[in-house]
Amino acid sequence: FIGRLEEQKGPDILAAAIPEFIDENVQVIVLGTGKKHLERQLVDLEEMFPDNYRAIIKFSAPLAHQIMAGADILAIPSRFEPCGLIQLQGMRYGLPSMCTTTGGLADTVKEGFTGFHMGDFSVKCDVVDPADVKKVVTTVKRARASYGTPAFAKMIQNCMAQDLSWKEPAKKWEQLLLSLEVAGSEPGLDGEEIAPLAKQNVATP
Repeated sequence: FIGRLEEQKGPDILAAAIPEFIDENVQVIVLGTGKKHLERQLVDLEEMFPDNYRAIIKFSAPLAHQIMAGADILAIPSRFEPCGLIQLQGMRYGLPSMCTTTGGLADTVKEGFTGFHMGDFSVKCDVVDPADVKKVVTTVKRARASYGTPAFAKMIQNCMAQDLSWKEPAKKWEQLLLSLEVAGSEPGLDGEEIAPLAKQNVATP
């Protein structure tokens, strides 16, 4: 888990689930900072599981990238998520996500192709729903069973093969705007054509 420690991101749900799946021969790392009671809850788990759990309570972009480069699964137990960027960053490292089926996570993580869906979670932030905890545990076990198989290896490849740039979305927006047939409109330049022009127009001190 990498993210802000607040209820939207579901670290309290993950904390409740960890004791129920930690015996599945897994190691868990949590990186983030946020609400103090959530920080304490995650740190306290280290005393219970000193051999295979760590909570690193700080913000560190370099460490986040190192964790993604070395991890096997990225847990994203968000109660709701308008878009989400961490799953896209993870894919660049070939890191499948284990995420809730909500918002941008459902749009960008494909079940069995680039990750594992846990289903919808309750959006009530003042309580941890036992049903959501069970969904996390079930999905961890499912992901653990998949680990090391040809299907999991293919999932890693699928993640790295994703085109997460703005190139295709930009083309679709361009087509939409051109369809309005506003006088003087014309297709723009592709990124490859813009790059040399951009270099020519860079201001020098």
